[in-house]
Amino acid sequence: MTEPTSEVTLPEVVPTPYAVAMLDFLAEEGFRPHLDDDGDVYFKYEGGTYLVITATDEPTVLTLVLPYFWPIEDAAERTRALEAAMFAQRQVRIGRVTVLDDNVSASVNAYLPDETSFRAVLLSSLDGLKYLALKFREHMHAQLEN
Repeated sequence: MTEPTSEVTLPEVVPTPYAVAMLDFLAEEGFRPHLDDDGDVYFKYEGGTYLVITATDEPTVLTLVLPYFWPIEDAAERTRALEAAMFAQRQVRIGRVTVLDDNVSASVNAYLPDETSFRAVLLSSLDGLKYLALKFREHMHAQLEN
């Protein structure tokens, strides 16, 4: 008789064709991308961890996210974050900044003409997203100085 074990084996995440194409492209560009537990692709770039939503297998929709890049400590900081988000979005029109209860994320969304077009826009979207987050951070720091 075998004893029951408490180990639970989770099913392995199978990447979508879009995820495989994204993993290959990012590796070709010198990144070290990984697949997360949801089937999305994540990678590090200049100090940030970025996420490409690939689990839905919609290769004509690019959703690039910089998740949780600014923690929010209290209601006053949340108010400053909302102002900084509006400022950043006026300065950099490539994406959006989302202020949640306890953190801030930024994202870029694009509709693409075909399933290989992400190769043409991903790197520029990445730079734009990084710049959007930079403008947000600069405004948050400027508010603290005043």
